[in-house]
Amino acid sequence: MDERRAQPIQPDVTRPDTPDLLAFHDVRFCYAEVCAVGDVSLGIQPATLTVLVGPNGGGKSTLMRLMTGQLKPESGQIDRYGTVAYVPQTPSFDSSFPLTVGDFVIMGTLDKRIRPFYRYSRKDHQKASDALEWLGLSGLAARGISQLSGGQLRRAMIARALAADTSIIALDEPDANLDIDANRDLYQVLGRLKKEKTIILASHHLDEVLPIADVALYVNKTVTTYPDPRALLELLKDGLIR
Repeated sequence: MDERRAQPIQPDVTRPDTPDLLAFHDVRFCYAEVCAVGDVSLGIQPATLTVLVGPNGGGKSTLMRLMTGQLKPESGQIDRYGTVAYVPQTPSFDSSFPLTVGDFVIMGTLDKRIRPFYRYSRKDHQKASDALEWLGLSGLAARGISQLSGGQLRRAMIARALAADTSIIALDEPDANLDIDANRDLYQVLGRLKKEKTIILASHHLDEVLPIADVALYVNKTVTTYPDPRALLELLKDGLIR
């Protein structure tokens, strides 16, 4: 199993007197001659849910990868004043590997300082137990991770990120390819979780996710911040933004 994505990304600087956990200052990123995003300045505040929306090819994935430290800006500056856990759309593990849900979640507590033959501490087990309870998975802790439904697996991935005890959890389209019931359960969890953690997520399910968001970022080569996500939803429905 590839554990690199589970590693929390450490903050770059000591936090100054600012409410933001994550701040972009005139950030630009290009792939060869094609500029994916440019002139991006924004701030992510604690205990909020920020949703990234925009057209395909507009730069949402690039912005998410910049936020999580997977990409470095070509110009400008990104300041992180808290750790970040990244939850990809799909996990990178061998489904035939005999791993339980509990094992999968507690591995979120690992970091780069772990030595060979490391044994999980009581605190690690408590973090994993709390995360499983938060995501409604306590009763599935002994089940094989490969036996979960799509919605259950997404919740297990979020529980793993929660067990990492980072300041920010970033989710790349966690609602993709889920049925209506699984999506409803996911949004309910995220609505509760944002009171405890700072959440950033990319989504195409705007009718469902924008009402629970605190801030919306419309990404189309640059970024426009909407402090009232419902206002953005109305603009999109009216065809005033595409």
